[in-house]
Amino acid sequence: MEHSHQPENKQTVRFHINGMSCTSCVMHIEKALGGLAGVEHVAVNFATENATVTFDPAKVSTTDFLAAVKKVGYEAILPTNTDVHHHMEHATGEDHSAHAAAESGSEIKTRLQKLVTAFVLSIVILLLSFVFSVPYGMEVMMILSLVMLAYSGREFFTRGIPGLLKGQPGMDTLVALGVGAAFLYSAYNTLFTAGEEEYFMDVAIITTFILLGRYLEARAKGSASAAIKKLLQLSAKEAHKIMADSSTKDVPLDQVQVEDLLRVKPGEKIPVDGTIEEGNATIDEAMVTGESIPVDKQQGDLVIGATINGNTTFTMRAKKVGSQTMLAQIVNMVQEAQMSKAPIQKLVDIVSGYFVWGVVAIAMMTFSIWWSVVGVPVSTALLITVSVLIIACPCALGLATPISIVVGSGKGATMGILIKKAESLEKTHKITAIVFDKTGTITKGEPAVQEFVDLTDNKSKTFSLALALEQNSEHPLAKSIIHFAEAQAGIERLQVTDFAAVTGKGVRGTIDGKNYVLGGSRYLDELQLLDARAKEQITAWQENGYTVLILADDAKALGIFGVQDGVKESSEAAIELLKRRGIRTVMLTGDNQKVADHIAAAVRIDEVHAEMTPDRKRQVIADLQKEKHFVAMVGDGINDSPALAQANVGIAMGTGTDIAMEAGDIVLVKGDLMKAVEAIELSRATLRNIKQNLFWAFFYNSVGIPVAAFGLLNPAFSAAAMAFSSVSVVLNALRLKLFKARV
Repeated sequence: MEHSHQPENKQTVRFHINGMSCTSCVMHIEKALGGLAGVEHVAVNFATENATVTFDPAKVSTTDFLAAVKKVGYEAILPTNTDVHHHMEHATGEDHSAHAAAESGSEIKTRLQKLVTAFVLSIVILLLSFVFSVPYGMEVMMILSLVMLAYSGREFFTRGIPGLLKGQPGMDTLVALGVGAAFLYSAYNTLFTAGEEEYFMDVAIITTFILLGRYLEARAKGSASAAIKKLLQLSAKEAHKIMADSSTKDVPLDQVQVEDLLRVKPGEKIPVDGTIEEGNATIDEAMVTGESIPVDKQQGDLVIGATINGNTTFTMRAKKVGSQTMLAQIVNMVQEAQMSKAPIQKLVDIVSGYFVWGVVAIAMMTFSIWWSVVGVPVSTALLITVSVLIIACPCALGLATPISIVVGSGKGATMGILIKKAESLEKTHKITAIVFDKTGTITKGEPAVQEFVDLTDNKSKTFSLALALEQNSEHPLAKSIIHFAEAQAGIERLQVTDFAAVTGKGVRGTIDGKNYVLGGSRYLDELQLLDARAKEQITAWQENGYTVLILADDAKALGIFGVQDGVKESSEAAIELLKRRGIRTVMLTGDNQKVADHIAAAVRIDEVHAEMTPDRKRQVIADLQKEKHFVAMVGDGINDSPALAQANVGIAMGTGTDIAMEAGDIVLVKGDLMKAVEAIELSRATLRNIKQNLFWAFFYNSVGIPVAAFGLLNPAFSAAAMAFSSVSVVLNALRLKLFKARV
């Protein structure tokens, strides 16, 4: 579900579904919605209890979805603030999440009430069975069991029996058949025979255990999907808008428009994405970057909505509001990852689709063999059959994959790693080759003075002169000189007269009555201001890919600056860690070979390709894939988008362009390569968790069903084991919240 790639006439809506009890419920709902004319794509997630539908509004409406879901026995709840024809994006994520959270809280409360009722009635039935002998004891137990099934266990029958009649059996069908058969047999004996055989206690305990399992599961699922709710709670609620008369007015966040001027006070959350217009700040950006150290910002720097301002006041200009902010995009990406299905989940869904029918067949065979072949009484055969039906719950199987994806993608978001699809989270661990763009990915993406040689005895005077000249220049390289000079000690602020920019060559001006020039080596050579020592230094740096700028007076060179795009602090360590994991590292750049070789040597990368066009970058990845490599591409620019799309896994730097982020499968919010290593580790941990969950889910069923069929398992123990299997799978998935990358 990618909004941006949808044709104009397609819309996508996401809504909450109440009443799902296992993975077969997912299949029934997907089948019901998918069968409607005009529906392009359906994804239902058991763990988040959400459905996403892409559809043509000219052919089908959301009211049709509500009716289709209701027809198969479930309840669909549309997000608030959307009418039936509105696209989901017109509602805020906060509205939807708050509504879903309220529904989830209400469901947990209802489940608790049903569980407490069942527990109390079970205690009474247990006492009547073993402790107290009262007149009409069996009749009293029958009535109490009926009350329990009619209130606490009603959902088993209202969904399970219609599902069976429609040829769509699920978990509720198995419970309804098992508990219903035990109750009817016991009731028949109580009312029409003098026999003492009754299984009201088994009915009560089975119902209570199943309800306990579902209550614990609902609580745990709520915890698993808490990532989105936490993200939504991060946003500011209002902004201090600066009006035309310079007064400040507090306005709700949805009234902030692009280009509005906003004041941010100390300790406040930044309302929207924008740039600092006036002042400076130290901002805690941990919620989007996963980086705990606050970041210093000054005029012109980007600030992100929902991050926390330090102890200064500043003015900002809004640049992105509403669904365009980084927080909204993060929420959307996390939701889409949690709603999408991993390949391993699709296989489980197919297995689960046939599973319930298989269990019903095994139960019928079990009853027939025990009663007609072995010759045990009907009551014994029935009890064994009930055990088979109850132990066979495919609930754990249905939860195994999506619950790990939900927790894993949520954990990624808190680490500054945004996973856009479940498939990406599952397959990232397979990477055998990783291809990097250079500028903005391995390097910082902006030129900086990396080397300096002073040719005088007064270094601070050289810096002061260079700063004075470059402060009047608008050339990108001038910024590198300014930043470098301002960071030095003992700088004087000098005045320049007769300033002139010589296009493509440099700048010149007069300071304290003396003429100075700052420019490239060709320009200074033309002016015959370079001696042999200066030329030797310039040639050496140029061979290593530096851009060289020289400051000189009328007679000679005074200082030489070596400017180059600096390597990010974490790049070398990240590449080393990837190589240690046996992953081949490749750098692609449109820059010249000298610069490429110098950067490649600095970070010790395996392979380098220079002077690459966007299409040639894509071709290098295709060639690696022909060599059977599973390739990841890491990039940040528009020119990287074809390569990101070609790669098996596209990893976009969050500091780059929106187009690169759109083309990537994973977004590293901070633009730090160490996060790419962490993403691979997270993928490995998540897949390991999924496999553990699937093993235990299959283990419960493959061991439990035969044990029950051989008559070795009491129905009450079956119910307890079934409840434990679901809860244990969820608890195992929740361990991913404790994940820490070994980097």
